[in-house]
Amino acid sequence: MIGIAPLTSKLPGVHFVYVTGDAYFEQTREAIRAKLGAMNNHLHIVPYVHNMPEVLAATSLIVNRAGASFLAEITSLGIPSVLIPSPNVTNNHQEANARQLEDAGASRMILEKDLTAELLFSKLEEIMTDSSVREAMSAAASRLGKPDSAAAITEEIRRLTGKR
Repeated sequence: MIGIAPLTSKLPGVHFVYVTGDAYFEQTREAIRAKLGAMNNHLHIVPYVHNMPEVLAATSLIVNRAGASFLAEITSLGIPSVLIPSPNVTNNHQEANARQLEDAGASRMILEKDLTAELLFSKLEEIMTDSSVREAMSAAASRLGKPDSAAAITEEIRRLTGKR
């Protein structure tokens, strides 16, 4: 992500929120400041998001790993994505997750071994500058989403336990 920071100015109407985690916040922020000279006002680097529902509600596109729980969240909300599956997981399951969303048209996938700032930015630019692409990806994500999954699971547990 540090490498993409200078490219973000090519999309001036887009706000980028980079969530680093507490462990990497200071070093990431300082590395980006060193690369840019000054922080762009549309590039926001934060250690953690405490209000994830609000942030996701305002999200037009997300770049993330491809863990199943998070993919369930973004598909339920119809958020298009660029997924970079972690290769360091059991049976490479994140790549399979990402490929399923990509095949459905909800995501673009970049394998970590192929990841460059330029490639990532080209995917972001393609999606963020063409509302028809973004809308099609959002619709595809929504088709995969199960926003009522908690209620369905609760109902199944009640059915199995005989409790209503």
